[in-house]
Amino acid sequence: MQGAKSQPDAATPGSNGHGNKGPKQKKKKRFHPVRFILSLIGCIFCVGIMACSVGGVMISMYVVQVTANDDLDLDALVLAQTSLVYDKNGDEYARFTSGDNRIWRNLADMPENLQHAVIAVEDKDFMTEPGINIKRTIAAALNEFTGGKLLGNRQGASTLEQQLIKNLTGDDETDIMRKVREIFRALGLCKRYSKETVLEAYLNTIGLTGQLCGMEAGANTYFGKSVEDLTLSECAVMASITKNPKNYNPFTNPEMLMTRRDHVLKLMRDQGYITAEECAAAQAETITLVESKASSENATRSSNQSYFTDSLYESLISDIMEQKGETREGAKEMIFSGGLRIDSTVDPTIQTSMEKILLNEDNLFPALWHEESVDSKIPVGTEITYDEDGQPLNPDGTSIFGEDDEPIYTDDTNTVLKTGTDDTGAYICFYENVRTQAAMATLDYDGNILAVAGGIGEKKYDLGTNRATIPHQTGSTMKPIAAYCLALQNKLITYSTQLSDAPIYAKADHKVLDTDYCIRHGLSTDPYNATNQSRDDVWRDWPTNYGGAGGKGDPMLVFDALRRSYNTVAVWVGSMVGTENMFNFAHDTLNASYLDPETDMDLAPLVLGSQSHGMTVVELAGAYSIFNDGSYTTPHYYTTVYDSQGNLFLDNSKHITTTQAISQETATIMNRLLSNVLYDSQGTAYGRAPESDVGMDAAAKTGTTSDFRDYTFCGLTPYYVTAVWWGFDKPYSMYDLGGRDGKPTQYAWKYLMEDVQQGLAKKDFFFSENVQELHFDTSSGTIVSSGGGVGYYTADNLPGVVNTETTDDSYLQDAQNAADAANQQQAAETPPPADSGATSTVVTPTAPPPASSTTDTTGGIVIG
Repeated sequence: MQGAKSQPDAATPGSNGHGNKGPKQKKKKRFHPVRFILSLIGCIFCVGIMACSVGGVMISMYVVQVTANDDLDLDALVLAQTSLVYDKNGDEYARFTSGDNRIWRNLADMPENLQHAVIAVEDKDFMTEPGINIKRTIAAALNEFTGGKLLGNRQGASTLEQQLIKNLTGDDETDIMRKVREIFRALGLCKRYSKETVLEAYLNTIGLTGQLCGMEAGANTYFGKSVEDLTLSECAVMASITKNPKNYNPFTNPEMLMTRRDHVLKLMRDQGYITAEECAAAQAETITLVESKASSENATRSSNQSYFTDSLYESLISDIMEQKGETREGAKEMIFSGGLRIDSTVDPTIQTSMEKILLNEDNLFPALWHEESVDSKIPVGTEITYDEDGQPLNPDGTSIFGEDDEPIYTDDTNTVLKTGTDDTGAYICFYENVRTQAAMATLDYDGNILAVAGGIGEKKYDLGTNRATIPHQTGSTMKPIAAYCLALQNKLITYSTQLSDAPIYAKADHKVLDTDYCIRHGLSTDPYNATNQSRDDVWRDWPTNYGGAGGKGDPMLVFDALRRSYNTVAVWVGSMVGTENMFNFAHDTLNASYLDPETDMDLAPLVLGSQSHGMTVVELAGAYSIFNDGSYTTPHYYTTVYDSQGNLFLDNSKHITTTQAISQETATIMNRLLSNVLYDSQGTAYGRAPESDVGMDAAAKTGTTSDFRDYTFCGLTPYYVTAVWWGFDKPYSMYDLGGRDGKPTQYAWKYLMEDVQQGLAKKDFFFSENVQELHFDTSSGTIVSSGGGVGYYTADNLPGVVNTETTDDSYLQDAQNAADAANQQQAAETPPPADSGATSTVVTPTAPPPASSTTDTTGGIVIG
């Protein structure tokens, strides 16, 4: 029947009793151990292949990742190279380096003996291996995995390529992966570069003792020579140090170094680089090291750099920023890391002598200690925090006292600081003891800055306070710069013109306040105050002379007024020239850059030196350089700068200008006027001329500022012009502390010149052929045939002759107009002196100086 299920047949053998067959019986398989082992090995091998593939990929990815930012372009390798400073004689003077002291040299400059010594001791197969030494690498790896049991200790396998990579990347970890990275980098480096390129880079980057890197810097430091001048023995020494710079330091471990040197020489012999005879001769050679400059020339400082080098640095920073468009940080990087070669103007003999004088071991400059407040940012009532040395800190964590400050304590254990409040009463102030400081600068007449010193005592810090580049008030050293020389230049005065020793303003004029009197009596110091204007006792004469001398209106000759530094006559002379003319000349022609047209366009600043800022000693010496032949050359610290490849980087000659500031005739007359300061018994620096075996001439001018706060001095010889400043960093009267004259500045110059001019041939100041040496009457100043005094004149400008010649010279025309008007008025008011047989010329201004000069800032100048 369709769709019906079929029934099983009757039971048969093997059925289940229902007619179906039962399951077949399986045969048992035999166990084959060999087959199992082979299968297992195959599986392990496959897994190993897979693992190695994954590991290889991971290692490759790792190497690519960690080396992605490697800068291993040896063709354009820019390393932090030391910049070298050369002195005026072309010898190395100083170095600028912020880290490693490195000077790059081409491989062609490196002696073959040096190249062979390094290869022999560091990597004898360098020229044939592919960047790694396969045998040594495998042996080192096996030794590493056996914990050093295979070879007995840890073995190195680094080739020169691998060492160079470590030097360039700074990758010096001690793990296994560092070696992996190194190997891959070395293989890549060897493919891209020749062995010569690699060796050159290695020899210029290998670390030596301290911060020395590279063979040139090492040769300079150890042997005082360039690398190409090294002997075979010295080459072996250089190659020896690299193994362990501490153990083989030439200065501290010479015995160990000698042993290592001999070993290097034997390797060179065994590898065929030198003969046995050469090896023996080099081993017998004594190692002679150069003496460290720090222990000889630079005994005056523990800092790396001199004040000159500090000043040069600031000059370079300014010029690089201006001429190369760099930021200050960019300019700094170029100086400290750019490998520049700087041709400076320093004379190391003068610099060293100047530093020794300001070391002040003989107490030439008295300290004159006094107490001074130090402001803080700590509000009154706030708890004071201290550093680990017990010194107070501002709220922002900055130190209140500097490294050399001397805080004042109120207890014997020096734990309780003296405190007070500042002028506002809102902040705490502390107190310190301070001493006087000094600065000096010497130039030649070509504008070369030969030496500068910016502080008293040992110089401890680089780029610290440099008072040679900080302006200070000039006092009477200002008188010749504008007033006297321009009056002579414009024929308003002569060597012996007679002028009035009288104040421009008398008390009765109510022009200049006696501020000390006003303060003592609680009165206003405003000259326009109605009460002051109604009183006669609050005013004073201005100007007055040092020590109250003269000032009574008696006639005085120009030569006498200048040698004795009388303020009254100098101001009369300045008034004849005009304040604007004097300012323009000093500021624009003589580069007195700190003069301020808002505050210094007046008689007191421009004649008596009471400027708002003043001049640096470099600027002051530069200004006095015109008193040789009248020319002025821009003072400068360097002439040219080249980069590490020898390309001109900065050419300062484009910015150094020479101007005929005054005529040669004026310069000659001014020079002779200034010589009286030293050689005339009435001169303010009489007896302080430098002694000389050859009779070297000199000229000078002294200066003292208001209340004896600053002493300045300028001295000239036919070779050099020098300016000196002495005072406190914060102006403070030195008189009551014992500083009652400026003799220390004068003796500092005298001692300096006697030292640096010793052995120099006799030389004279420039003397114009148009200047005549004539005799004059010491009472009237007129020319006489004999006797009297000896003065210096030009034929067109003699005493007693009023010059009315017109000219396009703005200085002359403006000053002449003022002088003509003044002479006309004076002729009607003042008769000639009774004891003079000639008509005298006494000049008085027809109008008072600008209103600003009636304030206290114009007066109070006492000149030494």
